[in-house]
Amino acid sequence: MIIREAVMEEMTPVMEFYNMMCGELGKASFLPEGDKGGFPSEEMVRTSIENRELWVGEEDGSIVAAYFMNHEADEAYDSVKWQRELPKDQVYILHGLRVSPACGGRGYAKRLVEHAIQTAEGRGQKAIRLDCIEGNDVPQKMYRSYGFCQMGTVEICYADIGVPRKFQVYELLL
Repeated sequence: MIIREAVMEEMTPVMEFYNMMCGELGKASFLPEGDKGGFPSEEMVRTSIENRELWVGEEDGSIVAAYFMNHEADEAYDSVKWQRELPKDQVYILHGLRVSPACGGRGYAKRLVEHAIQTAEGRGQKAIRLDCIEGNDVPQKMYRSYGFCQMGTVEICYADIGVPRKFQVYELLL
């Protein structure tokens, strides 16, 4: 898998990838309401590409993985006691890290996390923060293996889920 910045000409395949992943995640037990779809929004993807904040994993000419990082966090993040108080422009928020189920077991999620850490460091960020819905234990274990510290639990109502849920929040100081 090659990890690279997404380009605007890939809007359609990036959206198709994320829409497919919404369907897959909708089957998960930690999302009992099923596939809500809509994450990330087309506007979010477009803005992320324009700002050089969206990366894709490509294999044989197809997008099989993706993630984006920016400085946008739900307001629930403001209630968290982080390891260090940092200006928002020095903290990347990791969003939408997904790997196609067809590529499971190949270590691609780990490669994306490593890439995200290197990218954030290279761009002078001081920390990476993220949230992970309660019950989605596999990625939480992976994040902890990279030194992310669980900083607490917050309740967030993301539009794609549609109802408030508890999320574990994590931070990695760089």
